[in-house]
Amino acid sequence: MTEDFALRIETRIGLVGVKWNPSGILTGIRWIEETETLSSEKIPPVPATICKFLGQLQTYFESGEPLGDIPWGSLDVRRWSDFQHCVYIVISKIPHGETRTYGWVASRLGMPFASRAVGQALRRNPYLILIPCHRVLPTTGGLGGFMGEDDPNKPELRVKRRLLELEECYRNPMFSFLGALGDAPAEAK
Repeated sequence: MTEDFALRIETRIGLVGVKWNPSGILTGIRWIEETETLSSEKIPPVPATICKFLGQLQTYFESGEPLGDIPWGSLDVRRWSDFQHCVYIVISKIPHGETRTYGWVASRLGMPFASRAVGQALRRNPYLILIPCHRVLPTTGGLGGFMGEDDPNKPELRVKRRLLELEECYRNPMFSFLGALGDAPAEAK
């Protein structure tokens, strides 16, 4: 088995680890701790697809600019269930700067009572930010969960809030002072 390569990227929100395999396929994107080391010591020349994504990621964190289309063919999806794949496709269609609910995702899947299953699929999302699970919120208000945590005092939920704020500011760059006053409720979208 070949070893993945990894880079740590410093952002305004924290450290992000990006992993890929020798074929240039992304194998993971996740938040990492300051003290965490990534396993690859020698990194070969970074493939063009990974370089492009790293540039998009940098711009995303600098200005909130959308990452663009998800490069589905450049993602390692071998460990995904069919349900996870369907959930990730649905949430990839949530526009940048907007949110939807777990129930909305479940309804789009044709399974209106599968909100908890949607949450579990999002909990296992291996490509944070790229597959925008941070854009999914509970119907009851609040932030819901993120990266396996649902305690609002945990750093994971602070990251989710910061990602949503970053995207909201980009969505309304000229009128950010207005906030989301004109937005329809998430369920109505």
